[in-house]
Order: sequence, then structure tokens, then C-alpha cells
Amino acid sequence: MSRFAIRTNLAALAIVAATSGFAASAVMAAPPPAAEGGPAAMHDGHRGGGFHKGMRDGLFIPGIGPVSKAQVAELKLDAKQEALFKTAQDGQRSLHEAMRANGGKRHDLLKAQLDSGKLDPRALVEQSEKSRDQFGAQAKQVRDQWLAVWDSLNDTQRGQVTKIVKERQAKMAERHAKMEGRHGKGRDGMPPPPPAGDVPPPPPPKAN
Repeated sequence: MSRFAIRTNLAALAIVAATSGFAASAVMAAPPPAAEGGPAAMHDGHRGGGFHKGMRDGLFIPGIGPVSKAQVAELKLDAKQEALFKTAQDGQRSLHEAMRANGGKRHDLLKAQLDSGKLDPRALVEQSEKSRDQFGAQAKQVRDQWLAVWDSLNDTQRGQVTKIVKERQAKMAERHAKMEGRHGKGRDGMPPPPPAGDVPPPPPPKAN
């Protein structure tokens, strides 16, 4: 998967997350550890896109975050739940593809401006605002499809998801504590870097 495709896929998830009030950057910057039961490729293959593929094939719960494909298998979804899961995955995929196509338009606009030697930030901002408005309704629909999967889970399955999220949060807190212990206040008394969930999303691909 190309870097542009990965970023677009993450951006699609971010928009769905944003419609539910979940920190979009947390979805992109805080992958679940491999020790949680997900395949090691989701963590160890981060640079090669392994994590992104694992997240793409897994379950996304608005307000909570991703559940890996292996973890979804442990939930033992029934036929009705599987159908809802597939509908949400298809909706997510359609949103990703639409955003990817639209991202190419912004890329072309920026390239045209650079080729002409006349940058127009207002035009670029307008293009971004149009994209946000264009995909907002579709993102809400995808969000509702993912929430429908959650609504279909029984108490046992919800308990499994709760355990997964609890363990993930504990591991994240442990990693952050270790980082603070190693770096302290940082150089020149500066505070340590923010947690992964607070960093901004990755920048868009550079124009050729």
C-alpha cells in the first residue's frame, strides 16, 4: 500500500472518528500493541503498512477505536453480526476510495499552483472545506454502521471488547510513563513530547 493510500485510509477513519467525538489522531497514532492478541504484523509491520492493513480488516468502534482482525475472530460473531460488520467495512472502504480520489484533486491543484509560480492558499483552503462538507454526511453514515455492529454485540462480547480496551489503555499508560522516565522534562526544561493520541495527523503527501 502506498503512503498516499495509507494516509487516505487513516484520514477516512479520522473523519469517522471525528463525527463521534473521538480523538482522530489517537486512531492514527496509537496502534494497539501486538501483545493484545492481534497479529504481530499489526505492530511490527507498522512501517510497511502491516498495522494499517490489520486495522483496515478489523473492527472500528466510534469513540473507542480499532479492534484487530484476530480480536474480532475471538468475538465469534454470528451471521447477523457478520453481515453488519461487512456492511460497515464496505462503507468504510467506499469512503476511503472517495477521499483518495478527492485527494488527487487537491494534489493536482497544488501542483498547478506550484507550476505557475502562484500559490493561492485561499483556493487550497476552499478545496479542503469542500472536501469536509462533501464527506461529512458519508462519514456519519459509516459511523452509524460501525455503531450498529456494537449495538448487535451481546453482553459477553462487549465484555471482551472492554477487556481489550482496558488492556490497551494500561499498556499505553505504561509506555508513556517509561518515556517520561527516560526523557524527564526534555532538553532545556521543556516538557516531554505529548502522548501519541495528542499528536497531529500525518501531513498530506508532498507535491511532485
